[in-house]
Amino acid sequence: MFISEVFAADVTNNVSSVGASFANLIPLILICVVIYFFIIRPHHKRLKEHRKMVDQIKRGNMVVTSGGIIGEINKVDEANAQFTIEIAPKVEIKILKSAISEVLNKEAQTLVAKPTEKGKIEKNNKKNKSQSEKSRKGRDNKNESA
Repeated sequence: MFISEVFAADVTNNVSSVGASFANLIPLILICVVIYFFIIRPHHKRLKEHRKMVDQIKRGNMVVTSGGIIGEINKVDEANAQFTIEIAPKVEIKILKSAISEVLNKEAQTLVAKPTEKGKIEKNNKKNKSQSEKSRKGRDNKNESA
C-alpha cells in the first residue's frame, strides 16, 4: 500500500518541477529578446546603411575618414577595397573602404572650401573687419566731439 502512494507523489512532483524550470527560463528569454531588439538589430541596420553608403562612393565625392581626415576621392580601387583621396593639393593618401565614416553632401562641401576659395573668404572677412573698424572709429569720433 505504501509503495503505490510513494510513486503517485513522485509523479506529481515531476510535473510541477517541469513547470518551475520553464518559469525560471522566462526571464532569461525576455532578456535575450530585449538585447536583440535594442542592441543587435539597430547595430546590423547601421552596418547595412554604412555598407550601402560606401558602395555608392564615386570619384569626386568629399569624404571624412574615421580618423577625421577630410578629402576628395580621386581613385576607387574595388579589387583591394581602397580609395585614394586627395587631402591637399598634390597630396594623396590611400585608405581602406571601411575607414570612411561619412560622405559630405554638397552643402558641407562648400564649407570645406578649396585653398583658392579660402583665400577669397579670408579677403572678404578682412574687408568686413576693416569696414566695421572704420564705422566704429567714426562713432567714437562723434562721441568725443559731443
